[in-house]
Amino acid sequence: MKKIVIFFLLVFIGLKSFSQGCVAVRQMGGTCNINNQTQSYHLAKGDFQVGVNYRYFHSWRHFVGTEEQPHRQHTRGGFGKDGIERGNAVNIYSHAVDFNFSYGLTDRIQLNATLPWVHNERSQVMAQKTPTVDTFRYSVFARGLADMRFGIYYWTIDPAKATNGNLMIGLGLKLKTGDFSAMGNSPQTDGKVKNVVMDQAIQPGDGGIGFSVELQGFTKLYKGITGFANAFYLFSPQQSNGVYKSAPSATPGLAGYELYASPDQYFIRAGGMTSIGKAKRVTTSLALRMEGIPAYDVLGGQVAYRRPGYVIAIESGISYATGQHNISLFVPYNFIKNRIQSAADIANQNIRNSGVTDPAKLVRVQGDAAFADYSISLGYTYRFVKKGSKHTM
Repeated sequence: MKKIVIFFLLVFIGLKSFSQGCVAVRQMGGTCNINNQTQSYHLAKGDFQVGVNYRYFHSWRHFVGTEEQPHRQHTRGGFGKDGIERGNAVNIYSHAVDFNFSYGLTDRIQLNATLPWVHNERSQVMAQKTPTVDTFRYSVFARGLADMRFGIYYWTIDPAKATNGNLMIGLGLKLKTGDFSAMGNSPQTDGKVKNVVMDQAIQPGDGGIGFSVELQGFTKLYKGITGFANAFYLFSPQQSNGVYKSAPSATPGLAGYELYASPDQYFIRAGGMTSIGKAKRVTTSLALRMEGIPAYDVLGGQVAYRRPGYVIAIESGISYATGQHNISLFVPYNFIKNRIQSAADIANQNIRNSGVTDPAKLVRVQGDAAFADYSISLGYTYRFVKKGSKHTM
């Protein structure tokens, strides 16, 4: 049986998009391109691979915790000409393109670089008070270069000896090349238009320098079925990026939470795949994945604003390989969406409950966030094989 070839193309998400919507998780990766036409699953010394990955999602379902707020779809958005009340849900449309470059420094060490570009739209409702009372929906946009990522990866077992399974360890660096204070014209309640800072969910960057740790591995399970898994965590020691979400708070204990955070992020994915057809050019995969932003960072301060949360998805994928070309499509469907309490929520809750002696009067403070039902990730890679390499097609 031919070797099942696995090359984990790292697509870190620019960060603002791999998890979908107001929970601003940026592209951080985990697509697995499968190619049965090469002689090994790794980049040999001197091999070079280029790729492009496009990702799209539309977030519009609002959640507080795991409870959806369906009324956001049909209330508080004014009335249309037909007399039917419209919803005030925030809608985010995200388009992200990652340009990926990988080089085999040795048969076991690989270097990666990702140049991301994003185009994000945030559609929301404005309740205008003057000069006329009106409720209408409008959009703002943020686009451009996102946060670049670089990584070095090492196969723990010599690929020449490990044909049934292997484990890769990676270390990465995320720069703050993306704009994290993009501004746009936004209508105000008084009828005027003001140039304001865009919401954190659509900013191309998060304004922090981070470093990541990643594990990727695979093993043959049964006949033509291979299991795979990868885990990723981005440490962002910087507490905030210095951009104000709103005016500074005068409430003791809440000062600082009006600044946008540069948050940690995480991603976990595991599943199985198999090749089909005599030529084994087509490979299908099915995986369970989880990605999100924690309420508190592992390193650094916590006093800044973020919308923490996570999604759990079932991801189906298909890949076609011929020669040095590989085309892949992955569609994760989010069946669990959870907007957890943030540090700002908890700080506000503690202040409001201080001095309250009656348990029935205690309040819970928890913001909401919009999530997408699914995302689409379409990728293409081409491998330049060093002359004389055992990978030559």
